[in-house]
Amino acid sequence: MINFSLIIPTYNESQNILILIDRIINLLEKNKISFEVIVVDDDSKDLTWKIVGEKFNSDSRIRVVRRVNEKGLSSAVLKGMSIAKGKYFGVIDADLQHDEQILPEMLKQIESHDVVVGSRVVGDGGYGEWGFTRKLMSKIATLLAKIMLPINIGDPMSGFFILKKEIFEEVLPKVNPIGFKILLEFIARKKGIKTTEVGYVFKNRIYGETKMSSSVIQNYLVALYDIRFGEVISLKFLKYAFIGFLGVFVNLFGQFLAKSFLNLTEPEIYRQNFTKPFYAVCFGFEISVLSNYIFNNIWTFKESRKFGFRENVLGFIKFNLISILGFLIQVSVWRFSFELIQKFSPELMFNGIDYICNFFGIMLATAGNYFLNKNFTWSEK
Repeated sequence: MINFSLIIPTYNESQNILILIDRIINLLEKNKISFEVIVVDDDSKDLTWKIVGEKFNSDSRIRVVRRVNEKGLSSAVLKGMSIAKGKYFGVIDADLQHDEQILPEMLKQIESHDVVVGSRVVGDGGYGEWGFTRKLMSKIATLLAKIMLPINIGDPMSGFFILKKEIFEEVLPKVNPIGFKILLEFIARKKGIKTTEVGYVFKNRIYGETKMSSSVIQNYLVALYDIRFGEVISLKFLKYAFIGFLGVFVNLFGQFLAKSFLNLTEPEIYRQNFTKPFYAVCFGFEISVLSNYIFNNIWTFKESRKFGFRENVLGFIKFNLISILGFLIQVSVWRFSFELIQKFSPELMFNGIDYICNFFGIMLATAGNYFLNKNFTWSEK
């Protein structure tokens, strides 16, 4: 029976991975630990997956998963854990910067804890030869995590840890596999989780290039928000609402352009001809719908983004119809709530109550539009 499953997410680590696996095999065999190593590779251009497969083809303890259409460290870790057979699941980077020598001690500690973290801030741990800027960034990220999340460990930014299989199974439905810091997902989403840390000194990368980038930082901030507030207001809804807010200004600008084109600059024209001003309003509305569709397709619903002319035309038609429905909901709620207050609570009537009623209409329309677009226009099914 396998006691320990070690997941190694990889991307272009051909120069490091064989060295690491050899070290792990020798270490765990020496300590008489039953194990398997699962390498989850995101279709590396340097053929990391192929190199591992060829070297350890005859060793059933070494398994390789090649992901062709998926990317990301966190999702790779989840993939490895989903097929792991061990009682305990471990995660270690392939770049040789984590000290695999502390694995036996971590495995001792996991018997009485839910999660054991390889830490750079406890015991003999340290950041090695990191420069001031990188240390500062790590400490700021750690401080943000401690402020926003219910965690009680010193190094929540670590990517080196072991957890019990049952913790993975319990927390998995809540996990959002965005970014690099999968540890945060487990320790922050499980209430009362028992954690401990084992110190190690972070090593310098010898081969290959670091995966740190601005997108990693962005995804980290997104992950913090999602863990802390995602169950109340999803980040995707915030994106949708923000684009809708910007769309108001696009709407007004489109109306302005149409008015200029139709030469509707004098108030007297409005009294003489209602049709042309109405055209201007409709033009502004359609321009805002088009811009909202484009940005939502690129940003808000990028996981189910539409490609190709035909697919986008059909998507825009759906989005347009839902936007019109949303406008009708907004107007109906505004009128209904205004008349309700006027009839049953006239003491609440003041010069601006109609704006408040309209605000509620906008909120309900936005929520309704989001729900319909998520499940109809950009349905992941």
